[in-house]
Amino acid sequence: MKKLLVLLSITLTLFAAVASGQINRQEQSMWCWATCIQSSLYQGNVEQSQSAIVSRLTGWPQNRPAAIDEVISVLQSYKFRAWSVGYPASPQQLYSTLSDGWKLIAFVNPMDNPTVGHFIMLQGVTPNGLIRVSDPADGRTYEQDPQTLYNGWKWSRSIVVGMPVN
Repeated sequence: MKKLLVLLSITLTLFAAVASGQINRQEQSMWCWATCIQSSLYQGNVEQSQSAIVSRLTGWPQNRPAAIDEVISVLQSYKFRAWSVGYPASPQQLYSTLSDGWKLIAFVNPMDNPTVGHFIMLQGVTPNGLIRVSDPADGRTYEQDPQTLYNGWKWSRSIVVGMPVN
């Protein structure tokens, strides 16, 4: 009975994390992209480790950044719908996309690094109009106003992610 309760507790905790759109912390310094893919997969009831996701792209768990097209390719290899948008969504597009159940993996560059940026997940919209942002660098999910999202993160491109295609 005790084992059943422990198993039930673990299952409910995992379900709560997935349902709320939380994200894990990236396991390697360059795996923000893999962590965003992992969050997308969890929400589609597909469980994969970050190292398995990276290995799917590179053949082994190499600590490297990924280009937007590579992230899309990995998502599509799991039969998820995914495509690139070469600009940040307007506030209206952002609210509409997230309200319709799509997720966005946003490519941002808050440090103006000329060689590498960062991927974050835009998980949804709260009732008070804030955006649920998940940052794999620290594994936190929090609410943020759209202006901070646009200006603070220096958002440039997006990947729209939908549930798996049958």
